[in-house]
Amino acid sequence: MAVLGGCASGSPPAQIDTITIPAPRQVGQAWLDYLAPPRANVLLPAGYDPHRRYPLVVFLNGLDLNYSSYARFGLTQPFDDLGAIVVMPEGGNGWYTDWWNNGLRADPSWESYELDTVIPTILADYPILPQRRYHALIGISMGGLGAAYLGGRLPGFFGSVATLSGFVDPQYNGVTLQAQMSADAEAVANGDRDLYPIYGPPEGFYARGHNPLLLAKNLDHTRVFESTGTGVASRATPRPSRASTKEEATVIRPMNVRYHRALVAAGVGVTYQVHAGTHSTGDFLTEINSMLAWGLFKPVVSDPASWTNETVATSGQLWDLDYRFSSPPTQVVRFRQSGTSLAISAAGSDVTITTGAGCTIRTTTPATVQLPSRALVSPRWPQSVGRRSCRQ
Repeated sequence: MAVLGGCASGSPPAQIDTITIPAPRQVGQAWLDYLAPPRANVLLPAGYDPHRRYPLVVFLNGLDLNYSSYARFGLTQPFDDLGAIVVMPEGGNGWYTDWWNNGLRADPSWESYELDTVIPTILADYPILPQRRYHALIGISMGGLGAAYLGGRLPGFFGSVATLSGFVDPQYNGVTLQAQMSADAEAVANGDRDLYPIYGPPEGFYARGHNPLLLAKNLDHTRVFESTGTGVASRATPRPSRASTKEEATVIRPMNVRYHRALVAAGVGVTYQVHAGTHSTGDFLTEINSMLAWGLFKPVVSDPASWTNETVATSGQLWDLDYRFSSPPTQVVRFRQSGTSLAISAAGSDVTITTGAGCTIRTTTPATVQLPSRALVSPRWPQSVGRRSCRQ
């Protein structure tokens, strides 16, 4: 049988659908650059059949880009024959964070939008394989920050994380960098008057709790691909702009050097590639092809006996456990599970832990609690990786 463009002759080629994914109370209209609810591009693979299940790639946009940018710049083409559904949700210039805003932790709430709205919507509307190994989170530049951070927020779901020329250390240059992040997001123009609206004080707990470099351990048991350019011209971009050269050489590469060291120190399995190139579309395409050669859907651990995760989120899911604090944490909180023992550091709040079977444990913090034993089931969002019997 003849094969044309990666699909059987007569079967549909890869195509992009544009869908609307509203953001209920998460992202106000001021933060969107068009007069419509947030949207997403969804790349359906060649030969797409809605009656079979596919791997999922969530591809986060970079700064000054949006849900449609990767398609417009030709960066989706390498995925045409991947045999996966690739979702490119709106991320605005929001840094994939629920903004601090004097402790409001909202307006905008891009972090909650991606985790609590985008992913459940895609899983409800598209046929996605349930296993963790078939879920990948990737991004370029600001999107690389989002992938590295949000992958650690949902470790039991994403088996692979890739950051391409990623902005992976937002505390790299302290006050100066975070002031620039706010300016790039046009915070003042959108009516935000907080001095440090995104993370709060540049060296404060909320900033630390959103920095992938300091949260490297959150990606333990996850396959990680990290790449960065050197800041010199490449074959893909022989005449880069001065701005793209400077950004890769003086900001992005130093961040990635530090981030790679942090991943290694944390024992995370990472493939790290440094290549000639700048912060330019042609070099991003090179990184995408290298990432795809690395492979996004290889086997991963689905049920680790022990894990550690640090967070400043008020609620979330860690492997087969849901957590919800009575009030937002006032410091970075560490969860550490070993067997059936779960240690929780001080949070300034009570916390409720809910297992896959619906068992609940409420405790003050800090605390160490004993979890019910677990019988594994096939993982399927929003169900848990495993189910724990309520009986000890």
